[in-house]
Amino acid sequence: MRSILLIINIFFIFASCGKQAQEAANTSITNDYAKHFSLEQKDGYTLLEIKNPWIDAQNINYRYAITETSQAQIPDDLKIIHTEPERVAAISTTHIAFLEQLNRLGNLVAVSDKQFIYSRRFHHIDSTQGIKEVGFDTNLNIEKLLQLKVKLVFLYGISNEIEPIRKRLIRAGIVPVMIGEYMEQHPLGKAEWIKVFGTIFNQENEAQNFFDSVSNAYLQLANMTDTLKSKPSVFTGMPWNDTWHTPGGNTYTAKLIEDAGAAYVFKNDTSSVNFQYDTEIVYERAGEADYWINPGTAASLKDIVSQDTRLKLFKAYQNGKVFNNNRRALPSGGSDYMESGVVNPHLILGDLIRIFHPNKVSKKSFHYYQQLK
Repeated sequence: MRSILLIINIFFIFASCGKQAQEAANTSITNDYAKHFSLEQKDGYTLLEIKNPWIDAQNINYRYAITETSQAQIPDDLKIIHTEPERVAAISTTHIAFLEQLNRLGNLVAVSDKQFIYSRRFHHIDSTQGIKEVGFDTNLNIEKLLQLKVKLVFLYGISNEIEPIRKRLIRAGIVPVMIGEYMEQHPLGKAEWIKVFGTIFNQENEAQNFFDSVSNAYLQLANMTDTLKSKPSVFTGMPWNDTWHTPGGNTYTAKLIEDAGAAYVFKNDTSSVNFQYDTEIVYERAGEADYWINPGTAASLKDIVSQDTRLKLFKAYQNGKVFNNNRRALPSGGSDYMESGVVNPHLILGDLIRIFHPNKVSKKSFHYYQQLK
């Protein structure tokens, strides 16, 4: 009888250990802000799931197994990404920022269009290695990617029109990784996508440490404005053919304005996409606003009124309270705000606080912004 009980006890001990080992192998990596990807540790690989990576996407999920070994038992429905790919392509300039932060620009052999990339480090590497251009969207040159022996493409899409390209890449033996950081509405949610790049390049700890430092810096700045009683009013954008594309109240831009201690005039339009208004409507809502930020490509007040003389009627224009995020921009079109801003939301927030509450920060110069004269 004792022998039987001993055998039963041993069985349950091994069963319990096996269950604990399986639970340890299947560990979700919690995101603090990002909503459009998830990472989960499995036995022998990390499960990456990209969720609804473009506007209007519904129930669109891309699933990958990131692994260091070819011995892992991976379900057939997962696309396999081998860690530390040596030759990659990046289709968005924001991908450049993630790669540069992890010191992986040396793995980059192809981009969509070099003239829109701001990074000085990128252009230095390009001058010595000759990074190639391969186009984007439906014009992506897959044959050229094959000639360059690219194994992985960091891809993005603004609609399901990217699907045929994604499937062609798969048929060609190239892994397309859909990056949807632009869908995140919280500035730290965008920055958190560095965890995806960190996992792919086997630099999880480095990515986590960087994100933690950025998050801490951002939250410290945001906490400075929490108790402010006076919050200036702000509007954004610039009309194109008399139509303003105005961010909704639940967008990335609106969140930055809120955390910078200002009142966004379209805050009550609680959409996560842009609205379209004509100039008269915007003037009704924002004509008396204290500040005007992000007026398109304008580099001076003269540039603004050259588009529409009515714009000089806005109080912010008359008081010279117009600021744009093009302090770090290239004549060819490269914008560091659009590029490295994705991994440095704390620097953007610091600029905005200096604009709206100059006495709250000791920093004397802007990083991304400049006041238009």
